[in-house]
Amino acid sequence: MKFAGEVTAVLGRRLLVLRSDAGQLPPLYSEVADAESRTVGKIVDLYGSVARPYLTVLCNDGVLAGVGDSLYVVPGSKPDLPKKRRQVSGYRGEGDSRYPKTGGSIWKKKSRN
Repeated sequence: MKFAGEVTAVLGRRLLVLRSDAGQLPPLYSEVADAESRTVGKIVDLYGSVARPYLTVLCNDGVLAGVGDSLYVVPGSKPDLPKKRRQVSGYRGEGDSRYPKTGGSIWKKKSRN
């Protein structure tokens, strides 16, 4: 299995922070497992420096992992991408139009009377 990272912090009941290696950076939303090949959860965030990035793992229910544990990417797990967000109301047009319903440009020149 490919090394994902080492647990550096446990946040609440469902979040783990891993310190990863830039050379072996796993893709987002891929599943991770512990040394006994038990699925722990999915990688949901990537942040930090380019040389030593951090990963956030959203754990499954009932998973126990502590600081110092090594986690690995589950081989053959295809990352499930999150669903697309709905368009916010208050915008006109179809598709991904992002212009507000103001009736014109917000940069119009003011008329001098």
